[in-house]
Amino acid sequence: MKHRYLVFSLVLAAVLATSLAWSQDQEGIMDLKSREFGKHHEHSVRFDHYLHETVIRCRVCHHDFNVFSDRNQGKGSKCSSCHKKRLTKEIPIPLLMAFHKKCIGCHENYIVWQRKSGPVMCGFCHK
Repeated sequence: MKHRYLVFSLVLAAVLATSLAWSQDQEGIMDLKSREFGKHHEHSVRFDHYLHETVIRCRVCHHDFNVFSDRNQGKGSKCSSCHKKRLTKEIPIPLLMAFHKKCIGCHENYIVWQRKSGPVMCGFCHK
């Protein structure tokens, strides 16, 4: 059991060190903004995609991964290509709500699971 914990700790340390170095270079940092949000009342969110992809699987956020990966010649697509400002019968969740529910909901789950989590309060993401 101690061996598993040691291996897990070393892997986690390597991932965190890599993600911190990556963030310092500004690679993998995305500025989340879109016309589909409507009028922005808060600053856009600077999102560390690399950090998230090292911690969770792609399908957690990109829930319709087949659609996501098939677009743009395999380079993926933006969430706003499906989620729009207004509700539709096919896509009943607008982009702003999709981001808030997915991001904050995941962070809240991590808190419940007593794991290190991202922020859940507006001002920590919207700086």
